[in-house]
Amino acid sequence: MPWLRAIQWARDSHIDLLVGLQSTHYPPEWFTYLEPPLTTSAHSVFYRRRELPLRNLHALLPLRGAALREAKSATHSHTGFDLTQLTLTTADSVEKALKMLALGRIDYFIAPQWQAISSWLNVYSEQSLPLAMLPEPVQINPVYLALSNQSPCLADKEALEAAIIKARPEGLMEALLEQSFLYSNVVEQFHNLIR
Repeated sequence: MPWLRAIQWARDSHIDLLVGLQSTHYPPEWFTYLEPPLTTSAHSVFYRRRELPLRNLHALLPLRGAALREAKSATHSHTGFDLTQLTLTTADSVEKALKMLALGRIDYFIAPQWQAISSWLNVYSEQSLPLAMLPEPVQINPVYLALSNQSPCLADKEALEAAIIKARPEGLMEALLEQSFLYSNVVEQFHNLIR
């Protein structure tokens, strides 16, 4: 379902568990976040592959870009680059950002790596929209499992957190991602994007 609907359903207790929250900026009366985060998510810059590919964030300064509407608003990249120098419009989804890029309305967009690559693979072929990615991510966000504050699962919060703590050093989270169709489909194309 659309992400904003999932947030609303979890807030209203139609969903007990919500996987993938990358920010704790939602009102505390909606969700209880489990600590530590499940994993991290890198947000990267995607652009059309060109003869002279972009090499770093500074190369984006004269270009037009887009960021996702629900993305956490950051003013600096994790390397310290001032993101407020970029000319960014808003895209409602990765699919819309890809369409804007294909139509030449933007030169690049910033989005979560796996989400952007998966959407590209599902919507375009490499020939119809040759995509590339800057090798250095813009942001690295924690990815949380959150419980609706209306959920009966709140009684299991400590047990769930203990399971996350045990699973992280054992590599279980990465193994689960590797087993999912999304991850395996994306990983086949990942290295082609950063050539």
